[in-house]
Amino acid sequence: MSTFIPIVIFILILGIVVFIHELGHFVMARRAGVFVEEFALGMGPKLIGFKGKPRKLKEEPGQERMVWHSSPHDTLPEEDVTQFSLRLFPIGGFCKMRGTDESLPDDTGALSNKKVYQRALVMAGGSLFNFIAAFLLFFVLVLLTGYSVAQVHTISENSPAHHAGLQPGDRITHIDGRRVALFEDFTMQLNFSGGQPIDVRFVRDGAAHNVTVTPMQVGDTFRLGFVATRYFGLLSQRVEGMPRVGFWGTLTTSAEMIIFNMRMPFTMLARFVSGRALPEGAGVMGPIGLAGEVTQVYQQVIEYGILDTLLTMLFITALLNAALGVMNLLPIPAMDGARLVFLGIEAVRRKPVSPEREGMVHMVGFVALILLAVFIAYRDIVRLL
Repeated sequence: MSTFIPIVIFILILGIVVFIHELGHFVMARRAGVFVEEFALGMGPKLIGFKGKPRKLKEEPGQERMVWHSSPHDTLPEEDVTQFSLRLFPIGGFCKMRGTDESLPDDTGALSNKKVYQRALVMAGGSLFNFIAAFLLFFVLVLLTGYSVAQVHTISENSPAHHAGLQPGDRITHIDGRRVALFEDFTMQLNFSGGQPIDVRFVRDGAAHNVTVTPMQVGDTFRLGFVATRYFGLLSQRVEGMPRVGFWGTLTTSAEMIIFNMRMPFTMLARFVSGRALPEGAGVMGPIGLAGEVTQVYQQVIEYGILDTLLTMLFITALLNAALGVMNLLPIPAMDGARLVFLGIEAVRRKPVSPEREGMVHMVGFVALILLAVFIAYRDIVRLL
């Protein structure tokens, strides 16, 4: 039972994240007048499904587009009704739009007949909705729990921070010349250091100072040996002596969180390509590995109560929304990012790439992604065992 519950929670979280992504495509397709043939949650055989109610909506003089929802008096052929389905395997989903991979010159509801900017919005809609969802979740979490900043609250004796002359109230702004807006960014830079000396810039009484510090290793991570200042959220219970973040601080911190988590995959990829060391435990994970991580986190936080567990799961949901949004924008064949690249080429050439050539690229990319998914699943299973 201790394993079953977090697995169910992970499946629910994954379903929510995928639903938000596909909903973004669906909404943008509807706005552009593109007919959605099927909106599915999950992959594999269909478990349940139902048909939407169609209606005709004028888009331009002499043209009509199909939109799900409306008066029962409007009717369309059965094949022009959006199918909504729930499928067997909860590991993905899709929004099947007419004219995505084929040319239908006479169909005003086909994606291929829309303007370049409309198709770009449809392709980017999934990631856009993921980013919006992540921002809203981070906003709620900051309201309820607050956040930590890289500002010294208390210092441990004989720690690197103590020997470097840091004092309570000092606010760290840069590590090796890189700005750190969040405490998570600060700790990530420490872990990137691998225990090597780093240049730390901090502000004390309005004046900037620079020191060189060698982090100490604690388990698999690196630390400077101070307790960070905690700002409590507007809706959280305040602890005496700790500051409370205002509404503007909540807003800006939520924005910093989504930017940090959008930037993280590119930072990791750049370090991997350049051959630089990655922090312990960092790497690519598939659904199996993520399920294992969620299970481990759940077992740790459930001891603190249902509320803490719920907040932690909301945080994981926000992280997965940001990660999925970024991943789909990467220029990898068969992903939304690759389709955006082809649209960019079309905008420059003022002529679309041959559907056959683009389809071949996406097919090869899809096969490569399947093979990569199998390899990642194997590694995840080995890691768990």
